[in-house]
Amino acid sequence: MHSGYESFFGLFERPFSLTPDARYHFRSRAHARALGGLSTGLARRAPVLLLTGDLGTGKSTLCRTLIRTFQQESRVVYISNALLSPGELYQRLLQQLGAARQDAAATDRLVAAGHDELSRWLEDWLRTSGAPRPLILLDEAHLLPQVTVETLLGLLSLESGEEPLLQVVLSSQPPTVGSPTLPRVLDDVVLHRARLTALDRDECEPYIQHRLHVAGGAPITIGPKAVDVVHALSGGLPRLVNLLCERALQEAAAIRVRRLEPSMFETAAASLELLRLRSKRFRWYGTHRVVPGVPVSAAHR
Repeated sequence: MHSGYESFFGLFERPFSLTPDARYHFRSRAHARALGGLSTGLARRAPVLLLTGDLGTGKSTLCRTLIRTFQQESRVVYISNALLSPGELYQRLLQQLGAARQDAAATDRLVAAGHDELSRWLEDWLRTSGAPRPLILLDEAHLLPQVTVETLLGLLSLESGEEPLLQVVLSSQPPTVGSPTLPRVLDDVVLHRARLTALDRDECEPYIQHRLHVAGGAPITIGPKAVDVVHALSGGLPRLVNLLCERALQEAAAIRVRRLEPSMFETAAASLELLRLRSKRFRWYGTHRVVPGVPVSAAHR
């Protein structure tokens, strides 16, 4: 048993960790639509699908849920960061698909092989292995270098009897001014799209209780007003809900209470400087409210 707040609340682990984990996937309305749409596209053999959502909406967690959903019928490869050279992309795929043996000779060959050899190696394996069609989940796809985009397009064009030899789900942030976005040439070949949005107000408490339940603890009381505060402060973004709940649980355990109060989340927001980081994307709480520890000038800029 952990010695932090987990022990006080009878939790086996931290329920609001930011590490993506399919066990904690919460089927909000947006997540259910996205998962359903991607599943339909994969079943229809779409070669490339796109999942978009703002930072903190749970794209990586949904990717891990897709792994758990399809690992019985596909060979699934998850690449958590798309900032790869063409050679690195080929090497990852060859290793994780099992095309390259896990021995010193295969490792040496991977390291020494040039682009053309890696390309032929992977294509030969895809055409002759007899393995289920691979599913590639490429997270942070907006970071793909242009030269790697061209390599990926080449892989997406591989077919056998008009069926794609592999399927790719791209996970990317939506287009925003000043931020990297999915290259247009990739966006143009997407056949199925899904979009993640923030939690609605009525989904906020079920989301929190779901994560607490998965972590193994007894029910923790969160009053309606506290839920209002959490949702307003976070804009419904799961990542921010997690950060606020983590701090609130720490405070509740420190004073030995099992009820999360609005003031605990307000204190958490002040310590995280949420009001200082107000973004036009988020519906920050407290536009006309003074939060402890946050100067009025910072809260209203």
